Amino acid sequence: MANKYQVRKLQSSDEASYANFVDRKGGSLLFQSLSYLKLIRELTSSKQETLLAVDQEESIKGVLPLLSATGKFGTVYNSLPYYGSNGGIIGQDDEAVKILLQSYNDLVHSTETAASTLIENPLQTPLSEDSINHSLLDSRIGQFTNINHSSNRDEKLMESFHYKTRNMVRKAQRSGFSIEIENDSLEFLEEIHKINMKGIGGRAKKGTFFSSIPKYFEKEKDYKIWVARFKNEPVSALLVFYYQETVEYYLPVTIENFRDKQPLSLLIFEVMKEAAFRGYKLWNWGGTWASQVGVHRFKKRWGTEDRIYNYYTQINNKGIYTASSYELLEQYGDFFVIPFQFLTENSK
Repeated sequence: MANKYQVRKLQSSDEASYANFVDRKGGSLLFQSLSYLKLIRELTSSKQETLLAVDQEESIKGVLPLLSATGKFGTVYNSLPYYGSNGGIIGQDDEAVKILLQSYNDLVHSTETAASTLIENPLQTPLSEDSINHSLLDSRIGQFTNINHSSNRDEKLMESFHYKTRNMVRKAQRSGFSIEIENDSLEFLEEIHKINMKGIGGRAKKGTFFSSIPKYFEKEKDYKIWVARFKNEPVSALLVFYYQETVEYYLPVTIENFRDKQPLSLLIFEVMKEAAFRGYKLWNWGGTWASQVGVHRFKKRWGTEDRIYNYYTQINNKGIYTASSYELLEQYGDFFVIPFQFLTENSK
């Protein structure tokens, strides 16, 4: 029996159809949108490899956002790089998902492929482990807060929080902060982000990430930067994206000396209230490893529901296992090559 759909790569002429399909498909997340795909491609200097399932009329019935980068060990494929927590297939039906997975599996076993990672979407039905070629499985916990309250939003949100979170919000409310939407505060966001990441030994996002946001997204409509001020000075900020029914908790920053006063807690609460008023239903906190007990607890206290999802990684070039994390970052930059816990002990 002939396949109902055929698979081919996304072309520039498909972009409007791609955006229309993804934007209208329930359960899609920001990370699968055309705008985000374009942003990540520019930031990572990667090659567009996105796969489409199309019918006989060339109508899109499924997509697998996919990018590639080439380095010392060969070509690495990602759906999607680390700038976002989620990726994965969006299909009109099971057959579209199946044929996209078959094409992905063929790609994974190409002689040129050094490694490949497919990231699931926690809002969609989990994929069967035996349907994806992979040598490593890395599970994450997706955490979502329901903000779908049509009345008494303040009270219902507060009731859904842990009492310690309610106390943090109330402490901030008493501390004299003012909250404003300041969508041009990208420089402040970048500056404090770099300081915050240095303080925890993390990898900061590139400066081009911040300058590129207005290129691909429309402020107010697609994103907002909320700022907490103390005596008229900015002390904390939160970048959120809005997509379909979901608010993406994307980038929080706080000046260290003000952490105890909880300006970020107040920002989160105010953004949640405004988003609920505008009809958004979910707040996506992003992925958390089970080992990140403190991070998971912090999010859980905001009334989250846990949704387990997986990173499926295939390693074909065994030299990757003995590479150092520094070498992989140098060769592939912001691409996800391998969960670092799977590197040999002396190469981390």
